[in-house]
Amino acid sequence: MNAMRWMTGLPLCVLSACMPVREAPPIDAPTRGEASAETAMVAPDEPLTAARAVQIALSRHPEVQAALARLDVIEAERVQAGLLRNPMLTLMAMKPESGGGFAVEAGWMQSLFDLLTRSRRVARADAEARRDRAEVAMRLLEFGYAAQSAFYAVAADGRRRLLQSELALDEEALSLQARWTQRGLSSQAALLERQVMRDERAHRLHEAESDAARARSLLAERLGLASAQSLVLAEVFPRSDVSMLAAAEAQSQALAQRPEIAASAAEVDRIAHERRIETGRLRAVEPELGLRIERDADGMLMLGPDLRLALPWFDRGQARAARVDALGREAAARDEALRRRVVLEVERALALLVHAAQAVDAAERHRARAVQAEALSERLYRSGGIDRMALIATRRSAIDAERQLLEARAAWAGAQVDLQRALGSSVR
Repeated sequence: MNAMRWMTGLPLCVLSACMPVREAPPIDAPTRGEASAETAMVAPDEPLTAARAVQIALSRHPEVQAALARLDVIEAERVQAGLLRNPMLTLMAMKPESGGGFAVEAGWMQSLFDLLTRSRRVARADAEARRDRAEVAMRLLEFGYAAQSAFYAVAADGRRRLLQSELALDEEALSLQARWTQRGLSSQAALLERQVMRDERAHRLHEAESDAARARSLLAERLGLASAQSLVLAEVFPRSDVSMLAAAEAQSQALAQRPEIAASAAEVDRIAHERRIETGRLRAVEPELGLRIERDADGMLMLGPDLRLALPWFDRGQARAARVDALGREAAARDEALRRRVVLEVERALALLVHAAQAVDAAERHRARAVQAEALSERLYRSGGIDRMALIATRRSAIDAERQLLEARAAWAGAQVDLQRALGSSVR
């Protein structure tokens, strides 16, 4: 009778263990509602900034929605990992040849291996969830970085404006050279040289216009837009500052907040939990426990427990153990390589940002001197001290200085994005 009560209570215990338990997420990750609130829809019909480009990308890009949907998949997989396999019911009826009633045999089996390793499977699923959430965070951050880079590439479109100014100077110089040639004050070769210079500048302007159209299209793609026509860009290159950190502080910050580091650590943890599941005596025998009911043709009823064990004759688990050990060594080695790479990336990004900032300072000083020289040439030209061609040359030098400053600021902005990427910091 005690055995009968014990066997009657066993299904209730097993079924209670089968019920899903939604535990708190082991790491902080944005849910779909939080992400939607933080990345509200932003209309692109206003002048863009780097921050607004990131907001539009995170609110409109379909790939971002796919990454957020992946969070729901991760949570569902965590719940699924805590469930047990459905019990197996067997039913067999046999009729004796001599006649009489049916002999009935019924059985109900539940995997004890699933029940006893449930906590290990949940721990492994939690580690997988931490890894997958970190990978989703990596994708979202990369969307922001890509939007910033595309924005700065388009914001550096001042090259086309400068080429247009230079082409206007070439046209003026060519017209002046043509008058000199007609008056016999200059040779035909000089005129041809001016024409070649003007044609080359026009060709470079066409290339710059093609690059600008390509950059606008790439920006629209990074923002998740269907067309680049609605983009409104600022006329001047935006300036943004990044607070400089000491190398050691920046490297520690990167190791603490880079999603790749979190994903790698979670993968090491996952393999450790997998080893606990895939090795040991319990995995080798895979026990199953249930009830068996038999009723013979004479109506005699028998009821009792049913235990099934796998005999580890062919598969003793050595290959599984060797596999998870090798996976553990691989994950540990990859984690160490990743940490070293992150430290080097931060060091390189800091060095490049320092050099880019110095280049901007030098270009600004050069531009200021070129502007002063242009103003002086204007006064000399009005007073008759220099001719028109000398004034055009001075203006061309000022445009060259403006171009150098534009290139330096573009490199500076790219270095800032690279430092954010190396630190794993939030895009802004």
